[in-house]
Amino acid sequence: MFRRCPRSGVRGPRSRVKGQKSKVKNIKLLIFILLTLNIGHWTVGSLSCQQFQEIEVKAGDTLWGVANYYLKEPSKWPEILKFNNISTDPNNVLPGIKLKIPVMLIKEQLRSSSIVSVVREVKIRRQIEVDWLDAKANMKLYNKDGIRTFENSSADVRSPLGNLMTIGPSSLVIVQPEDKSDETRLLSGEIRTTNIPIRTPTAFVMPKITAKTPVADYKTKVKEDQSTVVAVYKGAVDVSAKNKTVTVMEGFSTEVKINLPPMEPKRLPPTLDLSGMPASKENNQQIKSNDINPIDIKDKPADIKKDKIVNEINVGGELSKAAAYSSLLDIAQYHIQIAKDKEFNSVIYDSVRPIYDKFDIKKTDVPDGKYFWRVAYLDSSGAEGILSFAKEIYVDKTPPVLTVDEPKDNIKFSDDSITVKGSTELGALVDINGFYVSITKDGKFSGDVSLLNGENTIKINSKDDYGNISTVSLKVYRTEEGTKQRRRKFFSTPVGVILSIITITALMAISIVTIGGG
Repeated sequence: MFRRCPRSGVRGPRSRVKGQKSKVKNIKLLIFILLTLNIGHWTVGSLSCQQFQEIEVKAGDTLWGVANYYLKEPSKWPEILKFNNISTDPNNVLPGIKLKIPVMLIKEQLRSSSIVSVVREVKIRRQIEVDWLDAKANMKLYNKDGIRTFENSSADVRSPLGNLMTIGPSSLVIVQPEDKSDETRLLSGEIRTTNIPIRTPTAFVMPKITAKTPVADYKTKVKEDQSTVVAVYKGAVDVSAKNKTVTVMEGFSTEVKINLPPMEPKRLPPTLDLSGMPASKENNQQIKSNDINPIDIKDKPADIKKDKIVNEINVGGELSKAAAYSSLLDIAQYHIQIAKDKEFNSVIYDSVRPIYDKFDIKKTDVPDGKYFWRVAYLDSSGAEGILSFAKEIYVDKTPPVLTVDEPKDNIKFSDDSITVKGSTELGALVDINGFYVSITKDGKFSGDVSLLNGENTIKINSKDDYGNISTVSLKVYRTEEGTKQRRRKFFSTPVGVILSIITITALMAISIVTIGGG
């Protein structure tokens, strides 16, 4: 189905026309003005609402030739004149120009969809061709053409009637415009759209267009077993299979298994709000976040990154797994997206995971930087709830700089202990063989390590505020033939020299007082 534009017009007071000849003359004059001045755009209000398809005229072709090839009824060629500034003679040769033609006049097999955007790997295949081509923005898709998305890939496609659909990862879609709709065949994967009817191997999904629900926003998914899942986020849709139709309202979903009619609609999983507290409308109560371990974010202060949420997206885990099978919720998976922008026009990570699989952004290929993320729950049938609001996050997966100056690797010493010296970034925690050491204001650290006879392993770790760890391991040997580590004696350091002077001065003063007093 498609939305019909309301007719509009302005009725003025009737003019008295004397004689039949005057009426005929006025009608002829009006027709002449419409054809020659091309002002048909404002003669009927409904024309401004029409969807158009732009076609390129082959050099040397005529308006009649274009109409005969593209139009379902070639005799309606005068309609093309209303939207294009061309000659009114259908037999005149046209240059290779582009013409706007109302979509509903064009033969179904010649109507074209347009690829709006492509994320990662997407392919298309023409109906009459065998090879798959790389999909690109602004490419045209015609009747029976296929479009295929791969893992972590997606595509936005605009239908001939102007409706937008988002094809999810690992999907296969056949474009198939009907006489009065934009029907699309979904063979595998998922599509989220508004007013486009979707036909799957087991069901037919038709949006309901009423005065109260003018637009339906819904997702249709074909699972590996070929069953169909429909989740409705706005408006309502009719899902039909095996001579049965169920109406799925906003906030509900249904499933259609092979050779079975649609199941009765059930409520979608709860939506995560900004405070991390999902609400259960069905039970009219709030469920504690700890019951399902939704999202727990901790602020970690640090110099220039103070008050920024870094590397913390705690979704999933054993606690969520336990709650997912409770009597209150039916949550089996979660869908997480990460994007460069708050509107999620540039998604760089998109994944559906089991609810017991804890998410760790450090194990992804998301580079360091500022991002936004959101999450939605999926129930046991695969129906997805509404995505949460976007949260800001800063990704920092870069380990701190760690340099060990002393000792060098594979050095032999005769000492029973040596000093380890090095430098790292400010704010990091450094441990040497498990013992933490202090860091100076310029990032320097040192610590003593006892040596056993023979081979000794020294392991130095530096951990920043975001859990990133740098490690340096080296081996030293204690033997009688080894050298002694050159250690700077305390009294040779600046502090030691000052203390020495103070001590000597004090002793001299005491001696003088003692001698004088004697």
